[in-house]
Amino acid sequence: MHIHLDAVGGVAGDMFIAAVLDAFPDLRDGMLAAIRAAGLPEEVELCVTAHADHALTGLHFSVDEGRHHHASGHRHTKYKDIKRMLEDAPLDPGVCTHAIGIFSRVAEAEGRVHGKPVEEVSFHELGEWDSIADIVGAAYLISRLDAHWSVGSLPQGSGRVKTAHGNLPVPAPATVLLLEGFEFEDDGVGGERVT
Repeated sequence: MHIHLDAVGGVAGDMFIAAVLDAFPDLRDGMLAAIRAAGLPEEVELCVTAHADHALTGLHFSVDEGRHHHASGHRHTKYKDIKRMLEDAPLDPGVCTHAIGIFSRVAEAEGRVHGKPVEEVSFHELGEWDSIADIVGAAYLISRLDAHWSVGSLPQGSGRVKTAHGNLPVPAPATVLLLEGFEFEDDGVGGERVT
């Protein structure tokens, strides 16, 4: 099977999950179970709902951290701790491999940006439960579909984004490293478009 992503509006973990579940609804329950198995607290709510945006319909995926959301806005979780949590979780080996692979790529980029070894990288925004759920959910879907993937040009975005490290240009430095080799398009719409 070949799946092509045409990310005209951008792409983030929740958008990827919603689009794939819209095309393959039979994967929903298994994905939600995999996210829970990764250690997501029961109080953190996962929602897959119908969504309409102008003339188009589809699904919306969201994670509500409720009281697990830190007052400071971000947890500081080391890559090695997330990796250990995933390795210890009762996840299918393929899901675990893909999830750790995604976190590893991000940790390598963050390490390059901050001049740290991968094992010492701390995630701020990515250490939140919503990001962990997005990555494990995406890993589950990727492993279950066993497809050949391609992606069209990505919207570049512009401006600045507020992060744990202060205001950074869009795309942020680690994102720039992760997106080396991809094609971009400036569609005139500002903001963070690819995360």
